[in-house]
Amino acid sequence: MSNSRISIVIPTKNEASYLDRTLAQFEGVLEQFDLEIIVSDANSTDHTADIVRQYREKWGDRIQLVQKPGKQNIAIGRNLGAEQATGDILFHMDADVRIPNMARFFEKIRKKFENPRIVALTVPLWIYPEESGFADKLYHVLMNFIIRLSFTFNVFLAKGECQLVRRSSFNRIDGYNEKLIAGEDCNLFYRLHKIGKIAYLPRLCVYHSPRRFRAYGYIRITLIYFREGLSMLFRRKSYVSEWKPIR
Repeated sequence: MSNSRISIVIPTKNEASYLDRTLAQFEGVLEQFDLEIIVSDANSTDHTADIVRQYREKWGDRIQLVQKPGKQNIAIGRNLGAEQATGDILFHMDADVRIPNMARFFEKIRKKFENPRIVALTVPLWIYPEESGFADKLYHVLMNFIIRLSFTFNVFLAKGECQLVRRSSFNRIDGYNEKLIAGEDCNLFYRLHKIGKIAYLPRLCVYHSPRRFRAYGYIRITLIYFREGLSMLFRRKSYVSEWKPIR
């Protein structure tokens, strides 16, 4: 799949403060790696849609804006974006994600998907370097270790900030489970592992904002994740009825 198109799917809800910089990082590599970007917007009331339209004026069909009336959770948003994608590889990410050394990132990704057994992959996740303190680094060292370890036990605690999936495999399992308010990312990889191999690339990474950790604190957010994990394990559904965005 060395020449395969990669479709980047970004769900948004009032992400104007992050989206511009997130999109700008792809300037200059869209043609090089045959990328397309689909922003799946859940009826934002800020300037999110306007930002996408501005980039469409520059990039043309390389970027699309998908909007659908009605209340949406993130799983619905990701699936709506995937429906519009034309690529062989779906790259699901969040609106605050940045990719260091983008050329190396996409070269390695494409190389990995040349193996037909690979149905999906992910990479370590870190806080923006300019905002990362000791607690951030320590937490993410532990989090990345646990995520990688979970692959060994077929649990797949993958994060939605970076999930790359073979489109044919994504369609085969009907994408994200739209009944899930939280945990849709782990659930996707868990179902995917039943039809193929999932890879973890420790030498690559992506960065994301610490906004949720700053709002809740690391202890509280860990308890929330743990609670959701137990709910998924024993109740087969999310504990929360709404995953509140942090803006």
